[in-house]
Amino acid sequence: MKTLLLIFFVAIGIQSHAQSKIAINQKLIGKWKAISKIEIEKTNGTITETEKELYKAGEKSYEFTKRNSVIIIQGFGKHKEELPAVSEANKLFIGKENKNKTPYLVSFDQGKIRLLKTETKTKKGKKIIETEEVILTK
Repeated sequence: MKTLLLIFFVAIGIQSHAQSKIAINQKLIGKWKAISKIEIEKTNGTITETEKELYKAGEKSYEFTKRNSVIIIQGFGKHKEELPAVSEANKLFIGKENKNKTPYLVSFDQGKIRLLKTETKTKKGKKIIETEEVILTK
């Protein structure tokens, strides 16, 4: 009987953890137009590379669905890709699930979404920090 109860509570714990990461934040649902994307790379604290893209109207969009996916449309509709997407609090995971996946931190401000992702790695003894910021609007 104790074993059965233990199994029951472990299953409930696993289910509740999975549920917390299943749905997309309802504020994200819908189609968002990309305004800009900025990528910055720092090596040992010094900026070594910066890329900034400003998007024209209709050039790129993100559509977050209730099916826990995001449809990214680029090149004025020429390229379309649907990826799995789940959120947990203010974190957004896009793409295949991976335990080491770095999430985007999501913030909302006056009809805009800011997606920010920072990854740190070491290459040839140097600390490299890559930051990506995407700004979207309805």
